[in-house]
Amino acid sequence: MVRTLSWIGLAFALLALARMGTVAPAQSQDKAPDAKKEDPVPSTPAPTKSEPSGVQEPAAKSSGGDDHAAALGNGMLTAPGAPADVDTVPSMFSPRTAADDQLATVGYRLRHLSAEQRASVYAEIGKPSSASHAQVPAAVGAQIPADLARGGLTPLPQAVTARFPELNGLTFAVLNGKLALIDPTMRIVVDVAAQ
Repeated sequence: MVRTLSWIGLAFALLALARMGTVAPAQSQDKAPDAKKEDPVPSTPAPTKSEPSGVQEPAAKSSGGDDHAAALGNGMLTAPGAPADVDTVPSMFSPRTAADDQLATVGYRLRHLSAEQRASVYAEIGKPSSASHAQVPAAVGAQIPADLARGGLTPLPQAVTARFPELNGLTFAVLNGKLALIDPTMRIVVDVAAQ
C-alpha cells in the first residue's frame, strides 16, 4: 500500500513539473518584445471589384440588330409558332385574360364554355324542371344553405356531363326563379342561367 501511494505521489509530482515546464516558456514568449506572434486569422485581401448582379451569359446578349428580335413583346412570346393568346399574357394586352380576371374564382372552371354551350346546358337541365326551388340569392359565388345542399340539389344528367366533363360533380337548383349550377361540396353557386 505504501508503494502504491508513492507511485501516485510520484505521478502527481511529475505532472506538476510537466505543467510548470510548459507554462514557464509560454510566459516568457509573451513577455519577450522581439517574439513574433502568429495571427490565427489571416488578413483579408484588398477589396476587389465586385461583379454586377444579374450578369448575362455572353451567348444570351444580343447585338441589338434587326436579326435578333426580343423573346417577349407585350408579355407574349414572339417566337415563330408560339401561341398568341395564352393565360400568361397580362390582361392589359389580352382581352381574354382581362375577361378571365373579371370571373369569380368558383366560376373559372366554366370560362371556356361559350354562351351557346351554356344555353344548351340550361336548356337540357331545365326541360322537366325537377329542380328544387329555394329563396337564395342567385349569384356566382353565393353560398347556399346546408339543408339545401344535403337534400335539395339535383345532379346534372349524364347527357350533359358526357358532353362537358368539367361539369362532373356539379348539381343544379332553381334559386330565386333562376336556374343555377352549384358545387355541392363547397355549397357555392358556380354559374347562373342568363334569362
